Amino acid sequence: RCLVAAFDAGLSAYETMGAGRDAARVRRRLRRLGVRRRHWSNTDRPVSGWASLTDTERTVSELVAQGLTNRQVADQLFMSAHTVAFHLRHVFRKLNIGSRVELTRLTLQRSA
Repeated sequence: RCLVAAFDAGLSAYETMGAGRDAARVRRRLRRLGVRRRHWSNTDRPVSGWASLTDTERTVSELVAQGLTNRQVADQLFMSAHTVAFHLRHVFRKLNIGSRVELTRLTLQRSA
């Protein structure tokens, strides 16, 4: 209980400071202790297109477009490779694409 309270305090501080990677690291430690903390919010988004992507989906997309594997993305974002694959499936559906190559092409076009 004391350890969970300490992690909760740290998580709150990291989120307040906007330290997303550190907050993700603490949430991962909490998950290992069997504690889940919700870190997303419901917002009105379009059904498809770039505007429909969540922050996590956008981050995963950018890292994949840089050529990282699911495992490398997972390590950077402190999540499992299965979770990365889950987000990629959603990205592919929302952008109506079927491959990492198409995702990279769209990402490059978008940033140009």
